[in-house]
Amino acid sequence: MVGVIVNPVAGNGKGKRVWERIKPAVSGLEAVFFVRETSGEGEAEKLAKELIQKEGVKKIVAVGGDGTVHGVLNGIYQSGQACKFGLVPAGSGNDFARGHGIVNDPVVAVKRILSETEERRIDLMLMNGRIAANSIGAGFDAQVAKATDSAKYKAWLNRCGLGGLAYVLSVLRELGKFKPGHLHLQVDGQTIDKTGVWLVTAANIANYGGGMKICPMAVADDGLADICVISNLSRVELLRAFLKIYTGAHVTHPKVSFFRGSQITIETATPLMVHADGEAIGETPVQVKMLPGQQVILV
Repeated sequence: MVGVIVNPVAGNGKGKRVWERIKPAVSGLEAVFFVRETSGEGEAEKLAKELIQKEGVKKIVAVGGDGTVHGVLNGIYQSGQACKFGLVPAGSGNDFARGHGIVNDPVVAVKRILSETEERRIDLMLMNGRIAANSIGAGFDAQVAKATDSAKYKAWLNRCGLGGLAYVLSVLRELGKFKPGHLHLQVDGQTIDKTGVWLVTAANIANYGGGMKICPMAVADDGLADICVISNLSRVELLRAFLKIYTGAHVTHPKVSFFRGSQITIETATPLMVHADGEAIGETPVQVKMLPGQQVILV
């Protein structure tokens, strides 16, 4: 049995359009499908958990973007059972799809999922009882992610097929508001203290923010998070560094540091906003633990 969770408003309505396109491919197969549509925040998580626990679903196909992925994977985690998971990309950023090499063509994507020609277990990141699949970040990037999510220009850019630019505009908008501060970071027992910190991001895949290669060397099934810290930059220098992140060229910048580990503690002198997969979920301090290939089997 297969569950399909559709976020019709993902990508400013792209989720609904993509579902209408792939529905014939799904309906034509000799299998039992449970189709559910999200109707608001938190729905994807609730529906995924219900499909597994009440309907006995062993595979879930999500139609949406990174927010939908975040919700569905949290539902799988909360169910306490292993589940196969596939994504038909229909969001504005689609970082999970990009990070896992999932094709943009929805018909090709869903046929690949249902044929199960490939499968692999992927790591998850656990923080305060919640799961992230892409990244967990504190500081400027979390503030930008929240601003992007609520921005009116996001919907307009999505309609124009330029959804990735929403993050860039939010960077410019929030640049003058954020105040860098002191970071106390622990990575597998190693202690790192830095001042003037703009952001710290623990990543499970290379990219976030609609394609920015924040941690180019991150691997989603190695049991480790790659951690990027950007500190002691002026606002102009930060802008230049952000431009380099799109290609991963920031890795050689003297004010950018990288670490790798499975248990991370992030503490700051003043509370900073925290995001998980671009979703605002709290403030520092936080503890992040890697969960290597336990529950989610990507198909």
